[in-house]
Amino acid sequence: MARLVGGKTTEDVRAYVADLRYPALKHDAVHAARQKGAPNDIVALLENVPVTQFQSLDHLLQSLPEMT
Repeated sequence: MARLVGGKTTEDVRAYVADLRYPALKHDAVHAARQKGAPNDIVALLENVPVTQFQSLDHLLQSLPEMT
């Protein structure tokens, strides 16, 4: 499993955005994560994704920046 920027995994993020209705805007994903009590590093990861709209959960997770 690839590590994302900040050392998190897609599974770490999935827990906070899995219930989001798609398509969804980036600010909806950020809001949903905050509402579920996501730690600040998960929220920051979502805020810094260059994509502004996600067609599915998989699309969102694939858009997250991986560590290089």
